[in-house]
Amino acid sequence: MKNYLSLALAATLVCGLALFSAFNSPELEKAESTEFVNSVMQMWGTSKMHTLEVLDAMPEDKFSYKPTDVSKTFGSQMVHIGYTLKYFSQAMIKGEKVEYAEPDPNTMSKADIRKLIEDGFDMYTASIKELKVEDLSVEMPLGPDYKITRQQSIIFAHDHVTNHRAKANLYIRMNGIDPPTYKF
Repeated sequence: MKNYLSLALAATLVCGLALFSAFNSPELEKAESTEFVNSVMQMWGTSKMHTLEVLDAMPEDKFSYKPTDVSKTFGSQMVHIGYTLKYFSQAMIKGEKVEYAEPDPNTMSKADIRKLIEDGFDMYTASIKELKVEDLSVEMPLGPDYKITRQQSIIFAHDHVTNHRAKANLYIRMNGIDPPTYKF
């Protein structure tokens, strides 16, 4: 009986150590991170597709349209989306020190702006795919006086894209053009 208890205790100890090792392995951390990242990747893919559809719906000669003097132009809304995704990728996901220098949409063609948006989405999604589980809880600056975690910044970035895409979508309607059907 004593040998049986000793054997059972040893087996429990070995199994416990194996489980502890498994749950503290880099592969598991990446799997947990991948679970969160995978849950947002389809959303980001749809967001990219829909943003490009909104861009494509507006004729290039209407890119300077803005509904009020204080509003961004349609082109500015779209450049802002593409550029900030690149900026967020560098500053909020990778933690790099970068100066914010949004390009002037008046110097860009529709094709240039489309490429900026494609590159912004591609850079951003590639950056978040590289995150490990411990990276998600690291706080990053959002402006000079506020910090959010990388995981929160992914949600913030999506909200930011949605905000500016919705404004651009409204500009399309205000020009008598049917906007693309909303996705998601």
